[in-house]
Amino acid sequence: MCNNQKRNYILISLLLLIISTRLLAQDQKIADSLATIYQQNTLQDTAKFALLKNLAFNEVRNLQKAVMYADEMIIDAQQAKSDNYLIVGYFLKGSKKRLMGEFEGALEALFTGLVEVKRLHLFKSELQYYNEIANVYSGNGNHPKAVVYFQQAISTLAQPKNKNDSITYASVFLNIGDEYLITKMYDSSLWYSNRAKVIFDKSQDPSGIGYSLGNIGMIYASTGKTIAAEKNLKQAIRILENAENYEPVCVYLLTLADLYYTKGDAETAFDYANKSLYLAEQQGLVPKIAEAHLKLSALFEKSGEYNAALSHFQTHIIYRDSVFSIVRERKIGELSTRFQVSQKQVQLDLALQKQQNSRNLTVALIIILALALVILGSLFRNINTRKRAYKLLTTQKQETERQKAKAEETLTELQVTQKQLIHSAKMASLGELTAGIAHEIQNPLNFVNNFSELNVDLLNELQEGAINKLNAKDKAEAYTIINDLSVNLKKISDHGKRADSIVKGMLQHSRVSDNKKVSTDINALADEYLRLSYHGLRSKDATSNISIETSFDNKVEELLIVPQDIGRVLINLYSNAFYSLNEKAKLNLKDYEPKIWVTTRAIFAEEEFKAAQIHIKDNGMGIPDKILDKIYHPFFTTKPPGQGTGLGLSLSYDIITNGHKGTLKVDTREGGFTEFIIELPAT
Repeated sequence: MCNNQKRNYILISLLLLIISTRLLAQDQKIADSLATIYQQNTLQDTAKFALLKNLAFNEVRNLQKAVMYADEMIIDAQQAKSDNYLIVGYFLKGSKKRLMGEFEGALEALFTGLVEVKRLHLFKSELQYYNEIANVYSGNGNHPKAVVYFQQAISTLAQPKNKNDSITYASVFLNIGDEYLITKMYDSSLWYSNRAKVIFDKSQDPSGIGYSLGNIGMIYASTGKTIAAEKNLKQAIRILENAENYEPVCVYLLTLADLYYTKGDAETAFDYANKSLYLAEQQGLVPKIAEAHLKLSALFEKSGEYNAALSHFQTHIIYRDSVFSIVRERKIGELSTRFQVSQKQVQLDLALQKQQNSRNLTVALIIILALALVILGSLFRNINTRKRAYKLLTTQKQETERQKAKAEETLTELQVTQKQLIHSAKMASLGELTAGIAHEIQNPLNFVNNFSELNVDLLNELQEGAINKLNAKDKAEAYTIINDLSVNLKKISDHGKRADSIVKGMLQHSRVSDNKKVSTDINALADEYLRLSYHGLRSKDATSNISIETSFDNKVEELLIVPQDIGRVLINLYSNAFYSLNEKAKLNLKDYEPKIWVTTRAIFAEEEFKAAQIHIKDNGMGIPDKILDKIYHPFFTTKPPGQGTGLGLSLSYDIITNGHKGTLKVDTREGGFTEFIIELPAT
């Protein structure tokens, strides 16, 4: 490539990028200017994509050519693996096909592009696609579907990434206003249209301002405010013609035709209708051509020119069918077309042959009535057949769903039972292993404990007997050795007892329950084990003085539980609470009164008993945050040797969660309180 070609290539690329960034509305002049560059076929990569994008967007006279540009962009983007331009290509193809009335092709392109948009999480492109899909459904007459996609666009706009996109907001508001206008909800239509106009005024978007004024004018026309309607419509037409945006101009011209005919100015009304038809034909806007012929048919019929009215109506039917040729509506559409044309023909015959005898008129009416009855009879049979089929399908679907739900429920129960059996087997094996180890440790441990106590007794006898026979110096040294031995034996004895309690805890932890659940009064169980624990405490320490407060919910129903296992849990929690209270009492704090609260609560859902809760709270030492995540670990304890094994909470947690499918939670504040909450399900 020579230097001049390189320089031209760079200048053209910069021109396209500048046009792309400043593009606010479609402009045929831009398309005409860029067509020469396109014919040279010298651009590549990003510059060519920008050229095709601007050509497809701004080409408004020849929509087929615009679709050709979009198709070329799609092919090039697929080859270059350019997701962004692929998405733009599908969008432009869909929007141009909508203007041509090829709604099926438009939806195919837009839904294909929407899949890519969702894959890449491009929220702004997603809302633009929703907006255009809604426009297609609106143009096809499916207004409920259009409203659904406009609401999708609004939901996407509400996301934080899109909240500053005011132009798109205004476009969606304007389109929803269109739908409400079509469905004669004029207040809602005016509200959305005014909101759109405020945004377009601030952004100085001429096409947006023109659309807003035109829609507001159509609302005024529909509500009888003819002066305001005419003013807004003419202003909108002037703005949009300058922008060469002719699709809405065709619509607004037909509304002006209605206004002038109502005022008695038929000539001006026909001028506006003919101008709308001319513009639609020039731009290739098939749906607008159909609407213009329908309007002219109505005007000629009102003026008594029935042949012209019929001619325009037949042309309208041809164009309308070319637009609304969806497969599922084809048969009904053809039948409806013949019926409508025959009605028009009958009306024409009646108008031209007013002097014809009443017998021919009666025969014609009978033929029409018979045809209508045949059609209605056929439709009625079809409707009844569909209703019966739908009812049968609904019944089968409900039965299938019921069987599915029953199968899923059975599967869930089997899975739960399987897990329980596996857990029981594991625990049984672990229990046997642990019990064997504990028994093996118990014998040498008993030997250590017994002989440490025996050695203490021997040392005492030595102090009282043989040592007195030594001289003073040896006697003093002997006493020193004996004291050291006594201290060492005391430590051996203490740690032996600690090990002994751990072994006993292991035996208790490994004990395999028979898992026989019986219906049990939770309130009575909690109260019984509270009294047993407190009496056990008093038997060890008669000076202990702890206040007890209970509150049992009478709505708590009996539960199927293993009462011995739940009793072990309660004893562990009560014992821990009493220990914490006694430790805090030793601090001799002013006005401190050790207290334990035990309450039960019934849990209901939709007036059905679902679970029972047992709350055990004390105002003792509390649990430090740094060890809170360790309290359920086996062998973890903060008690001194000989006073705790570290297995109580571990065993309790296992019984509640695995044995009874419940929960064991704790709420605490160091130095303030500790509250354990047991929740046992009703089923």
